[in-house]
Amino acid sequence: MNPPETARLPDGREALILGRFPTRTEAYDRGLVIAAMRIPHWILREDGMFLLCVKPQHAESAAREIAVWEAERLMENNAREFSAPAEKTSMVSLWIAGWIGAFFFVFQNRLPEALIEEGEGSSHAILRGEWWRVFTALTLHADASHIGANLAAMLVFAGFLLGFFGGGWTWFCIIASGALGNWLNAWGHRGETHVSIGSSTAVFGALGLLVGAQIASQTLALRRVRVREILVPLGAGLAWLAWFGVGGRETDFTAHFCGLICGVPLGAAGVFFRLKKCTPRVVQIALGFAACALLVVAWTCAIHHAENAVMQLRQSLSPLPVPW
Repeated sequence: MNPPETARLPDGREALILGRFPTRTEAYDRGLVIAAMRIPHWILREDGMFLLCVKPQHAESAAREIAVWEAERLMENNAREFSAPAEKTSMVSLWIAGWIGAFFFVFQNRLPEALIEEGEGSSHAILRGEWWRVFTALTLHADASHIGANLAAMLVFAGFLLGFFGGGWTWFCIIASGALGNWLNAWGHRGETHVSIGSSTAVFGALGLLVGAQIASQTLALRRVRVREILVPLGAGLAWLAWFGVGGRETDFTAHFCGLICGVPLGAAGVFFRLKKCTPRVVQIALGFAACALLVVAWTCAIHHAENAVMQLRQSLSPLPVPW
């Protein structure tokens, strides 16, 4: 171990050098930490560097306090790096999503009842391979108040998520968490007759994304896993679920819960892999189109399946051919 460096003070006394810094500001900031301990210190200039010096008997305690200050400063810098950026984020995708939600509601009101049934989240149908229902069920609503409440909540959560993931990843992950939540809900009701509709599964998926993103950002900032940093956001998400996700007989609590738990790992992964920083703008735009395309393709499959079912029904009811 190298012996500590020393320097001569203006009065000729010897002092220990705690650090060498290229700017006076860096030395002065650390000098304030020592001054708070009421320890005398000196800042000397030598060979273009600024030396922070203290008396030998104070060197150990001063160095320890500066090390604590450096660690806290590093954690603050990491927190700013991994938290949602403060710069202005484009809200264009929120307007587009609002119009798309309204379009699907108008589209639903123009569909015949039989075709709407092809898009409902029937547990039996989903588990026997009608995968499109996990997407189409997100676009079906009981009435205007139903879609209005869901759309408003989703846009609020999405507004927070834009800072973490960007527009494309935000909406792609919201649709994905809603679809995964619908599938998990259907699996949980296997063997039962269970039908669900509404984008509330995706709404709570967006809440789960936000919870997961907050947990991941705090964990990365601290560079270690702390129970408190996990329980606080998770507890907030569960409180929202208990307050808004549990209601009367028409409320599908299990769908809300499934959306939430599907969103948490997606949100954490998005922050851990820094999706927003690693994704070019053109890819973000493509992901936004892909999220909308999933809904369109799902409804195309539902309509095609309904047409095939009608054709099979007509063939089964057609009169038998006359043998002569």
